[in-house]
Amino acid sequence: MTDRSLTEFVVDEHATLLDAIETIERNHSRCAVVCSGEKVLGVISEGDVLRALLRGVEIHRPVEGLYNVAFHFLTEPDKQRALELFRQYGISMIPVLDEAFTLKGVVTLRELLGKVKLA
Repeated sequence: MTDRSLTEFVVDEHATLLDAIETIERNHSRCAVVCSGEKVLGVISEGDVLRALLRGVEIHRPVEGLYNVAFHFLTEPDKQRALELFRQYGISMIPVLDEAFTLKGVVTLRELLGKVKLA
């Protein structure tokens, strides 16, 4: 659903926690998608980063083991379903994946709310 480049949302599985923070800051979605090549492995959020730092994890440590592998995703950019997931789980970004778990897009709460007309 996003018009932005998907690379703004992606961090490599071998990236550091600092790399993930920079990606999250750059894309303004409070999350980054962790990938191994073309395959999505999980999502790392600001909350994941903060919890890691509070546990004393070094900022230059790889993100391996710090991201969520049980994340919510869509198989098509369905605005209504995305809104339901945003409300139900308090998340701010949902990856859109194909059957091979390749990232095809993202739906962000920020973009969705920007397109919602309030009465």
